[in-house]
Amino acid sequence: MSRLDEIVSFVDIVEAGSLSGASRRSGLALSAVSRRLKDLEARLCTTLLQRTTRTQRLTEEGHAFYQRCRRILDDLNAAEALMTDCAEQLTGRIRMTAPASFAVHHMSELISGFLQLHPEIRIDLDLSDRRVDLFEEGFDLAIRIGSLEDSSLIARRLTRIRHVPCASPALLQTLGHPERPEDLAGFPALTYRSRAGRARWRFRRPDGSRGTITPNARLWASNGDMLCKQAVAGLGVIIEPTFITASYLLDGRLSPVFADHTWSEDAAFAVYPRAEALSPRVRAIIDHVADALTMDPPWDRELREKFDAVTWDTR
Repeated sequence: MSRLDEIVSFVDIVEAGSLSGASRRSGLALSAVSRRLKDLEARLCTTLLQRTTRTQRLTEEGHAFYQRCRRILDDLNAAEALMTDCAEQLTGRIRMTAPASFAVHHMSELISGFLQLHPEIRIDLDLSDRRVDLFEEGFDLAIRIGSLEDSSLIARRLTRIRHVPCASPALLQTLGHPERPEDLAGFPALTYRSRAGRARWRFRRPDGSRGTITPNARLWASNGDMLCKQAVAGLGVIIEPTFITASYLLDGRLSPVFADHTWSEDAAFAVYPRAEALSPRVRAIIDHVADALTMDPPWDRELREKFDAVTWDTR
């Protein structure tokens, strides 16, 4: 039995969740799958999986080994795909991660459309605002918003991400409309917890001068949709991406303030580890997403049409 056979069976066991599931997935007898795992653990002199009659759990060594093995098999599949002219018959798994709110609001239809175009593709999608380690956690691709710290990653810019302060009409009627951005420091604020640098709200006026506000935070949360709902309830001012706030602004549940100012320089990127090893299926989904998300996204165009370009930052 080859080392590769053992690795394939180990990955099948992890991803199927059990020895019997791996047996069904691979078409091998349960005894054969079990033997491969035992031989692999014996050869490595370590326990990869802790198993009971009902559950299995990767050990720390097993988790690290699985991530490496998954990349090896993905690279092998990519190498074989490069040798065949099968662009119309993409197969295999794509492991990708994306910010939860952005994915739910604007990537759901893109993912379903891609899967319909390529029925042999499987997507493992992690929806999380945390910055995953693509190398260590075995991801093929990440959609990221904001600055990119890791220079070892390749990034493709997808679309601009704008932030606009907004509040409920009821709150603005009670407290009065601020006359200048600095007045927002006197309003209750609802702030995004994990966004670096958001402890202060920085902005650029239409004339190019800059300013900074220290918000009077009343609520912190790590989800923009939650903050929007609290803002609609009149609890405070938010500065969240327009890909989240657009529907609330368009139907009047929230009102923008100082929308002619620039409140962020963010963008959404497709980020991946190595361009030279990029499989055809990963390249295809990056192209699919990039084609749909232009640098002037549709939700911003709708907002400009409603509030007119004179009072809306167009830079």
